[in-house]
Amino acid sequence: MSRVQILSKLFGACQSKINYYNNNNNNNNNNNNNNNNNNNNNNNNNNNNNNNNNNNNNNFVETETILKKPILKFNKNGKFKIVQFTDLHYGEADEYDLLNLIVQENVIENELPDFVMLSGDMFSSYNIFEKEKYLILWEMVTRSMRKRNIPWSITFGNHDCEGPLSGREIVNMDQSYSNLSLTQENTDPNIPGITNYNLKIYSSDSDETSVESSLSSVMVPSSSIFIFDSDLPQCNESGSWGCINQKQVQWYKNQSDQLGNIPSIAFVHIPPVEIIDLWNENMVKGDFGDKESCCYYTDESEFVSTMVDRGDIKGLYFGHDHKNDFHGLYKNSIELGYGRKSGYGSYNPKYLEGARIIELTEQPFSIKTWIRNVNGELETQQTHYPNSYSQSPRYCCTHEDHKDESTWTLFLIVYCSTIIIISVIFYRIKSRDQNQTNSIIEL
Repeated sequence: MSRVQILSKLFGACQSKINYYNNNNNNNNNNNNNNNNNNNNNNNNNNNNNNNNNNNNNNFVETETILKKPILKFNKNGKFKIVQFTDLHYGEADEYDLLNLIVQENVIENELPDFVMLSGDMFSSYNIFEKEKYLILWEMVTRSMRKRNIPWSITFGNHDCEGPLSGREIVNMDQSYSNLSLTQENTDPNIPGITNYNLKIYSSDSDETSVESSLSSVMVPSSSIFIFDSDLPQCNESGSWGCINQKQVQWYKNQSDQLGNIPSIAFVHIPPVEIIDLWNENMVKGDFGDKESCCYYTDESEFVSTMVDRGDIKGLYFGHDHKNDFHGLYKNSIELGYGRKSGYGSYNPKYLEGARIIELTEQPFSIKTWIRNVNGELETQQTHYPNSYSQSPRYCCTHEDHKDESTWTLFLIVYCSTIIIISVIFYRIKSRDQNQTNSIIEL
């Protein structure tokens, strides 16, 4: 089914969904008004309690009561399935938001994952002007997970914190919205970024089902998920943005040591420059539509090389470049992979929106990954072999932590200035010679 056909089909369903949600909201408002009128006849204590409940209902729509945060664990078959939604871009337009709901609903209904990772740019915050709008959108972002009791976590992209809510306010909103949120906030002022944290995945034979119940016994994780915040406002003296800092890499090394170097995977929003090396030098599956990849250089932070050296992180997944969805094995050590753009806001890939699915096997540890698109279909990604015709320059559209950036910039300035000076001198010499020739001719 083509993009035009699927969009026509989805937009046809959108109007009925809009009416459905509007009718539900009107009914809820009428019910709340009736309840408030009835409650006014009760005593003052009841009135206060009911007012508090009404405030909660207005702020947190459709949230369920969950007393304990769930733990992540492999199922009885030793599998753990993750859905990665990336670049949803809620808040771009109402019709796109409804289409995003359909993407999430169809993917989750078909996959029924153990965990959902929202790997950045959940919001088009540059188009959101009221704080209250975030709560409305967050109800939509998390609806498909909440109705199935599936836990999730977030990390930030470069557009999430561009509106009236700060990054920490977004984290607090998420954490307070549902106990299914496993998002954690970095409170160490020495470590850049807000969403740097680690989630443990426990063995399939573990009896615990919640964080609280696991506190009474010592549990050793079987695997883990590292989550990094690449939405850094300033990566170096030049003010470049969107990288992983050396201090974040040191944090990862410390966490890895504490966990005993167990097999893990990781998520970040902006891809590292090694993704271009992967495309140029290895067999990969998927598309490289954004040839000028907005990655970041890792010369100073040694982000990917540290993972390769330590050997515990077996897969690193990201988004940001909407037209890219390829993945492959880098250095015979770690899989690097783009997610599939999940939302309809901003610019779109040539393929249908969807999600990357990542399935972990506990023993022996392995990773299997695929794409499921908006209409619920599994996609067979094309295989790309390295060749001279499809080579991409090792260049990022942002400069981030490239250690040679200032030297390279100075070189370009000196080079261009030299060319200009030589051109001026050559022009003057040529003009002088021409004048002398003209004088001789006149004589």
